[in-house]
Amino acid sequence: IPAYASMVQRLTFMVGTGGKPEEVYNLIEKATFPGVAKQTAWQAPILEGLSQGLKSRKLLLALSPKLQQMLVRTFFENNAAEMSAASLHVLKVNGITETALKSQSIAKALIIMNDTSQQERKRASAIDFLSLGDPSAYIDGLEKFLVPRERPAVQLAALRTLNLASGVVVSDYIIEQWPVLTPEIREAAIGTLISKPERINLLLTAIETGKIKASSVSFNSSVGLMQLPDSTLRNRARVIFTRDKEEGKKVNKQYQLALELKGNPLKGKEVYTQNCAICHQVRGKMGVAFGPDLGTIHNWVKEDIMANVLDPSLSISSGFDLWNIELNTGETVQGVIVSETPAALTLRNNGKMDRTISRQEVKSLAAANISAMPSGLEKNINHQQMADLLSFLRQN
Repeated sequence: IPAYASMVQRLTFMVGTGGKPEEVYNLIEKATFPGVAKQTAWQAPILEGLSQGLKSRKLLLALSPKLQQMLVRTFFENNAAEMSAASLHVLKVNGITETALKSQSIAKALIIMNDTSQQERKRASAIDFLSLGDPSAYIDGLEKFLVPRERPAVQLAALRTLNLASGVVVSDYIIEQWPVLTPEIREAAIGTLISKPERINLLLTAIETGKIKASSVSFNSSVGLMQLPDSTLRNRARVIFTRDKEEGKKVNKQYQLALELKGNPLKGKEVYTQNCAICHQVRGKMGVAFGPDLGTIHNWVKEDIMANVLDPSLSISSGFDLWNIELNTGETVQGVIVSETPAALTLRNNGKMDRTISRQEVKSLAAANISAMPSGLEKNINHQQMADLLSFLRQN
């Protein structure tokens, strides 16, 4: 079934991207027709493929009021979670253009989300449905769900919809509620706080003032914050998420125990995949080619590998130092210089496309004298996991 669903989704993606309007309309009608309510093995993949394809379409393909009504009905009445979600995904691409249908549907979603007798999934889906309207209008109602007594799925859905509201009112409330948010909800909340520059400013201030601990920010998110294009935010993040030399020595000393533990390379591969592959590869495989290839360090002694994992700026590999470039427009660009010609420089920053900059655009260029990889990985890796990671890196 999974392979069949994947094939159906790929085919309908192509129809959604470049198929004739009539083909798209017919597929939506067939997938949402009430008489096939039990055939979710192909219904949901059809709608999911179409929603992804429609988003990639050059020109928005408008759906008739009839199709919108069928999608809305399927969302509310189909008991299969996959169908409800797929219907919503198509509606999000097109929106609900009929004023009466839109207001009636949102009113129904508001009733369901506030009805604690409803299933957790139903309430969460209803909250997601509000994104078809103006999320800012529901801030007060959604904020009340960010409390421990609410089910996690409901809290997470509230965060997803609140994240779509403009401004920083929601961010202020999240920081205020931080002490009562559970770990799972905190992780999602951090995602809302790093989604826009003005919210990032609030997050950094909250960390600087002790309202939120820096350890609450995942390693991956801290990498992104320390590579922000805004130099003020970036520098504040680096102060927060990097250590001074004395603290680095202290952390290294704490991890000496890892050198005495027997490592499991298979488990170490999992540690690598979860924490290192976002920036590194091993012999050209298993990751992103941003930092040095870790297949080159298999002959290093364990002590040296661990020291550089814990303190990446200890020895910056040639060609992988971070550069700050100020453009004539006032924009600041940061990254690793991956190539240069007499006329241009090409910079790479993890998670972003390579950017080629004409030398005539450059106002100033300076080495940051820090590794593109920030410190703080020990937040994610305990002593045994470090031993496993070292075992994996030394065998490759």
